[in-house]
Amino acid sequence: MRYPATFIDKNVAFGPLPPKESLNELSQVFNSVVVLVEDFELPYSLDEWEKRGVEVFHSPIPDFSAPSLEELLSVLQWIEAKVLEGKKVLIHCIGGCGRSGTVAVAWLMYSKRLPLREALYRVRRLRPCAVETESQIELLQELERAIKTR
Repeated sequence: MRYPATFIDKNVAFGPLPPKESLNELSQVFNSVVVLVEDFELPYSLDEWEKRGVEVFHSPIPDFSAPSLEELLSVLQWIEAKVLEGKKVLIHCIGGCGRSGTVAVAWLMYSKRLPLREALYRVRRLRPCAVETESQIELLQELERAIKTR
């Protein structure tokens, strides 16, 4: 596979916006995709995934920002449901760093109950650019507090 998907566990990967010409190949690996880009950032319709049999969860987040905790939890719960169905999930934004890196770190915290520091270390070891802004770190800190109180 030429597309640079970075697997963070056996079912979940993250990366940059896939070019349209790689969707056929990617749809052979991934059954589900979390699209974090805003509509104006998409060079093709999300139908391009769906007509290849890939389920799409579109949760647009402005570049260099973070979603609310509630938005993040809905993304994580959707990923969890797909993983429990035995599906492989690709999380992507434009560059595969800030937005998708934040969700990748959050996924490890949520699914493996890892502390923020350990999850961030694991993801940045695979992709050093992951999690780019203070607001993204603050969201992950908020998630860590929420997980501890569950």
